[in-house]
Amino acid sequence: IDREFADIAKAFGNARIRIEGNTDNVGDHDTNVQLSKIRAEAVAQYLMEEYGFPAERFIIIGNGPDKPVASNDSSKGRSKNRRTDFELVAD
Repeated sequence: IDREFADIAKAFGNARIRIEGNTDNVGDHDTNVQLSKIRAEAVAQYLMEEYGFPAERFIIIGNGPDKPVASNDSSKGRSKNRRTDFELVAD
């Protein structure tokens, strides 16, 4: 976040920031959706505290296990799926 995203987000101050939390498929689906939202909120909180971004700039999404980037059939794949994605969105 600090090396690759914060400066870009500052440069495009009119853009909103979409943060999507994700999990693997282990456990209850609804619990994973909530966990993924908490992950996304933690990233937003960090950006607000560290860089002073306003809360209304964020779009927070909890995907749970619904958007995997790797197979959940291995520990390596599940590890890749436990992530937070973020991108700038034109307002």
